[in-house]
Amino acid sequence: MEPLAYLSLQMRLEGMKAIDECFIRQVEVVPDENVPLMLIAQLANQEPVVYYDESISPALQRNLAERLLGVAFPEIQPLLEILKTEHIPFEVGHYKTYVFPLAPLNDNDVLCLSKHDTRVKSFRFDGFADPVFALEQGGMLVSACVSTRENEACGEGWVYTAPDFRGHGLAEKVVSAWAGSLMSTGKVPFYSHKPKNVASANLARKLGLQNVFEEISITQI
Repeated sequence: MEPLAYLSLQMRLEGMKAIDECFIRQVEVVPDENVPLMLIAQLANQEPVVYYDESISPALQRNLAERLLGVAFPEIQPLLEILKTEHIPFEVGHYKTYVFPLAPLNDNDVLCLSKHDTRVKSFRFDGFADPVFALEQGGMLVSACVSTRENEACGEGWVYTAPDFRGHGLAEKVVSAWAGSLMSTGKVPFYSHKPKNVASANLARKLGLQNVFEEISITQI
């Protein structure tokens, strides 16, 4: 699959889709997700992709597009200055997104649990989707991975390991089990992190994940 196709899948997971070459539209209400004023992505093949909220004013869209010509990803400060001048409050999200090039092997020690399981509730993973892939020690969960969002085509993983159990490869095991489960049903598992999150970047490296795009979203608040 081409990097742009992965970006489209990720956008759909967040409740939006491209309606032409440069505009995006909300097509589904997803908790904690809003269509950004501007989405700027650098695909793995170095191709730049830019989308604007379809409701943005033509004048603001032109102004941002003109200023974008003079900057290189991920530099966006000149774009933010425009929004400040227009008194538009905003927040910025910046993530690197990966896929699994091959279906990972599942460790037999990884449990596949319902979010209603008392161990999952104690680990505070019951607010996510089913199922939860986890490892336990002494009757308590110590590491778990679950889809924070999932639809008919893909899912995005969230992983957490208790501080006292980090550095032992537990996160790799639960993430692999989660990803393998999605891939067995034909879905694409996405793993994303902020560029400055060193621990998550190291996990992606250990898992041998393939970076497909890096994106910056500028959302009005």
